[in-house]
Amino acid sequence: MIKRLLEQRWPVTATLSDPEVTKAAKHYLDMRADQWSILGDLHQALDPFEQATVFLSGEAYVTVSVLPPLVKGLQKSTQKVFESAPIATFQTAAAAEIASRWKVETTYDEDGKNVCIFAAALDPRFRKLKFLSTDDILKVKIKLQTLALDARQVRVRQEPDSPSGQLDHSRGQKPKSVLDTLLGSDEEEEMEDDDPAHDQREDAVRNEVLLYFGGKAIPKDTNPLQWWKENETKFPSLAVVARSYLAAPATSTPSERLFSAAGNIVSKKRASLTKEHVDMLTFLHSNSK
Repeated sequence: MIKRLLEQRWPVTATLSDPEVTKAAKHYLDMRADQWSILGDLHQALDPFEQATVFLSGEAYVTVSVLPPLVKGLQKSTQKVFESAPIATFQTAAAAEIASRWKVETTYDEDGKNVCIFAAALDPRFRKLKFLSTDDILKVKIKLQTLALDARQVRVRQEPDSPSGQLDHSRGQKPKSVLDTLLGSDEEEEMEDDDPAHDQREDAVRNEVLLYFGGKAIPKDTNPLQWWKENETKFPSLAVVARSYLAAPATSTPSERLFSAAGNIVSKKRASLTKEHVDMLTFLHSNSK
């Protein structure tokens, strides 16, 4: 809105100063030069927020991993110096709101879900995690190692020809109590202790995590999903975890677009559509390309 007003400054000024258009009693609508100057500075201050909003509202690319570094970038944008006192006040308030509203998404919490943090760590563009402290970076790497090990174990158990898969299949015939499920049965602990492959999997995942975080960050315009597809054989366990985190959208905008599309499909003139046909038409609308 401010951008359009600045573009039309002189036609607006000429119209408001024309006595045939604007009555004398309405001349208070005229904007002074200092007010136009404030609008110009405010447009510059708001532009990073507008760009960030548009980017995070996308659905054809990964957005959740971009959120933490983007928020840090917005905080830096509020440090730009303007001569106007009102703009300085706005920047102070904006910086405080950013720190308050986006604290959960930009700081690591050992008891939290940390979806955005893990997504950024699994995005090769931001794997250096420059927006976190050194201690938090170490904690994230340790947690990702645990997640990757769990993913690797699940994959091994699902393989029908693996020894672990056969053991799980035989144990599945014996029902386990709730306490065994929570604490882990003695049989499982004995099998893990006697299973040399378990230690090998731990070493493999540890080396995988070290190799991944030791690499250089890829260019910002690279598709992280494509990168993982090309490097899946190099990082098999982390690739599974990366797909689960990077698929999450950063905002609800894509789902809102889908609701709007469904609302256009189910109109008053098409009120007899079955739910199956609505699902099909919505799917075709969203995947026609």
